[in-house]
Amino acid sequence: MGNMLSAARARMHRAADKLDLAQETVERLDYPTETLAFSIPLRRDDGSLEQLKGWRCRYDSTLGPTKGGIRFHPSVCEDEVQTLAFLMTMKCALMGLPFGGGKGGVSVDAGDLSLMEKERVARGYVRSAARILSPDRDVPAPDVATGTREMAWMVDEYGALTGGIEPHAFTGKPVALGGIEGRTPATGRGGLLALEAMRESLGLDGSDGLSIALQGFGNAGTWFARAAVDAGHRVVAISDSSGMVSDAQGLDIDAVIEAKEKGGSVTDYDGGETSDDGSAIVEVECDVLVLAALGGVIADADDVGKLSCKAIVEIANRPILSAADEPLREAGIDVVPDILANGGGVTISHAEWVQGRTGLGWDAEEVDDYLQEKMEDAAEQVRDLMEDKGLDMRTAAYGVALRRLCAAISATGTAEDFGG
Repeated sequence: MGNMLSAARARMHRAADKLDLAQETVERLDYPTETLAFSIPLRRDDGSLEQLKGWRCRYDSTLGPTKGGIRFHPSVCEDEVQTLAFLMTMKCALMGLPFGGGKGGVSVDAGDLSLMEKERVARGYVRSAARILSPDRDVPAPDVATGTREMAWMVDEYGALTGGIEPHAFTGKPVALGGIEGRTPATGRGGLLALEAMRESLGLDGSDGLSIALQGFGNAGTWFARAAVDAGHRVVAISDSSGMVSDAQGLDIDAVIEAKEKGGSVTDYDGGETSDDGSAIVEVECDVLVLAALGGVIADADDVGKLSCKAIVEIANRPILSAADEPLREAGIDVVPDILANGGGVTISHAEWVQGRTGLGWDAEEVDDYLQEKMEDAAEQVRDLMEDKGLDMRTAAYGVALRRLCAAISATGTAEDFGG
């Protein structure tokens, strides 16, 4: 078992220790159900052949078909894929969705691929993983460096392999190909809904708008920023892989988006202060630090010591490592954890999956209402468990998820039922 998965499991067991759960049901969640490893031969545009490593993990299917994204990134490895599938298992249970957790990826620098090369990788991934994919078994979605276009390629390839038309075998597709309105902004908008629902628990329950520093300005970060400004908050700093831009009075989000689209970086924004050091975003004084990039940003007590925020929202997966959990508690900085804060994406993926299975479309208002209902319901259950057991927010979120998972696992019998 890899270090990332081990650390994620430790958080689960910490929550389990606070609740009255059968130990054997928790132990069932210690290891993934199956992980498929494979290679994808990529014929480059110059005629050369390159072998890429790929994985697909179905972590647990107790609550339903496994669900999770596919990422193209050099960091992808078996440990990362299994860890993210574990987190998706917890997330789907917390959000009350009829899904288990899955994840997949290819170890490749997507920025080094031409458009045609990326299509070859996407279709090659489906051919390699097809044996465990299906609308009733494992349903992929977009993740890092994949989006609606990659899902269109993948669902087309899957249909060619199965001989059927099954658009609900993938979610996050273009609307014209069976996707759903609202899926693209769902993760970012869901993060803002989670923050609003947990404001009182975070000690940010005043009526004034919040000052927010945002690390990561991809799809999720962009939509979070838009939603935050619409709700009356100030985004005072934004960073991406190229640097940071800040303005204590609040940034013009539309202008930052336009500048990044034209120049490739938030530092191309003509206003505020810019810096080439995007990592300094964690030191910006603000009410809320939103982590919407990759994992491992806050790794230990030293990183916690640099923070100047009152609370953190994890829109990325595992941006805070377990070694930083206790230092954050000691510093009085609570965290809206990833399994709650980024639950909006999979929630609307569920709506898209239902739409595909039934053939009945959802309009934008129905999607918005469903997202708000599911985010607020999950947050309420986390708040209730925090108050009932005196838990921090992350531990309570895991606790809510574990109660659902363990109830389903124990329904088939435990040692007590069999005389153990």
